[in-house]
Amino acid sequence: MRFQDLRDANAIRRTEWPGDDQADTAFRALEVAGEFGEVAEAVKKMLRAERGIKGSTATLQDVADEMADAIISLDLLADHLGIDLGASVVRKFNKTSQKYDLRTRLPE
Repeated sequence: MRFQDLRDANAIRRTEWPGDDQADTAFRALEVAGEFGEVAEAVKKMLRAERGIKGSTATLQDVADEMADAIISLDLLADHLGIDLGASVVRKFNKTSQKYDLRTRLPE
């Protein structure tokens, strides 16, 4: 999947989502923070299951689902701000590789 595929699908689904017109920058940023928090919570619950700690548990699939939600919400925020997420990832990845004198680069 390409970031643009997600962007296109998000754009269409936003027209179907009741109340989406009320989602401003603050809402989208809080949505991202909440979704990434849910990733951390799912990882904690997965570790709880692996370590035999009492309490609610999660599976690797639960973690994957939360990661997907986080990426979807991040794209919604990026779109709201006019950011090309794919281009931003390439630029930042390559900038970090250059900073630490690493050979691995993403194609631009």
